[in-house]
Amino acid sequence: MRDHPYYSKLKQELVKEDTLYQWRRVYVRENKNKVCPTLTANMGTGGHNVPLVKIGNNIRKITPEECLAFQGFNSNFSFPPELANSHRYKQVGNSVTVPVLQRIAFNIKYALSECIVFKKIAV
Repeated sequence: MRDHPYYSKLKQELVKEDTLYQWRRVYVRENKNKVCPTLTANMGTGGHNVPLVKIGNNIRKITPEECLAFQGFNSNFSFPPELANSHRYKQVGNSVTVPVLQRIAFNIKYALSECIVFKKIAV
């Protein structure tokens, strides 16, 4: 990371260890709401939206395994060992986990049932 062209800027901008930062092409944004930013498929290619953390005097991207945890993957999930990190980041950024889909489906079902109840009352 120290050889990154913007390392001196990153070093200056990343001051807290209890939050995530996000590299946005030419500037750094602190995630003040204490949640992980959107994990995108291009974060492993040096693009924007790269989540960063400061640990002591070091700055690093979050690992593909940390991305999996943020996405809600089971802790025993693992990538094939031969898969490059750039592909791991891409897989995480393109994924939607079962717990997220279950929550979305539950909320759709709830919203539809509320509509049906409202229509019965309104008639």
